[in-house]
Amino acid sequence: MRLGDLRDNLIFQAPSGSPVTWTTIFTAKGQKRDLTGVEKIAALQAGGIITGSVWIRWRPVNIKTTWRILREGRYLNIVSVLDMKLPEGRFWKIQIKEVA
Repeated sequence: MRLGDLRDNLIFQAPSGSPVTWTTIFTAKGQKRDLTGVEKIAALQAGGIITGSVWIRWRPVNIKTTWRILREGRYLNIVSVLDMKLPEGRFWKIQIKEVA
């Protein structure tokens, strides 16, 4: 992961209220990656819920799976969040399911 690859504008939103409204929690630069062929096969075997991942620099925030990410007018549901420590630094790898 190179820091220069983090070019996408990502808006992290959390649900609140009834009816549900979405509130922006924070924005970040990141990178969306689609699954590779082998990853797609593994995801299908596990129930097919993951369609890709989003990478952002680590920050002290508790990202929840009830949140969503808005990227270029499309919504990405958060499936899981992994804390990744790489030689380049610390990142959040957020596995997502793109909403059709």
